[in-house]
Amino acid sequence: MREAVRAEWPIARQIALAQLGDETLARELMESAIEQTHEHLANQPPVAVEQARKVLSLCYRNAVRRQRRASSRLVLRGSSADLEPLAPSVPSSTNGVEARLDVDTILRDTPTDMRHVLLARYGARAQWDELAKDLDTSKDAIRMASRRELERLRSKLDIQQRGAKQDSD
Repeated sequence: MREAVRAEWPIARQIALAQLGDETLARELMESAIEQTHEHLANQPPVAVEQARKVLSLCYRNAVRRQRRASSRLVLRGSSADLEPLAPSVPSSTNGVEARLDVDTILRDTPTDMRHVLLARYGARAQWDELAKDLDTSKDAIRMASRRELERLRSKLDIQQRGAKQDSD
């Protein structure tokens, strides 16, 4: 067994350096491999040095493989509170829900077709021509109806109109 260890030791150091990046664990891993080899060969008749080297080499490579796997595992330390400042915040849907409720409340008394026009024109930037075509009316009629509805909403909400700003096409 000693001859097998002497013959395998230089190779074992190279394997540890290549696989683990450091040969400091080579001695410990070799001791583990020696124990496993001894247990494996204990119940068998005496073997030649070459046979002992093969078994020792196999046991050592398995020990290196186990050590490499153990060192590559993700180790979690701390709690989720430690990670919270590092993680990007999740956008809250509260603002969207509140905005939707506000729009529904404001437009409660507005007729359904006029709601569609206002939301399509000012929310989705639809063109007056498209809206007039959808409602089968003229472009000027839909524009004037939406202006009257906006004035009604402004007065209902007590919003002062800034300047004499007019709707653009």
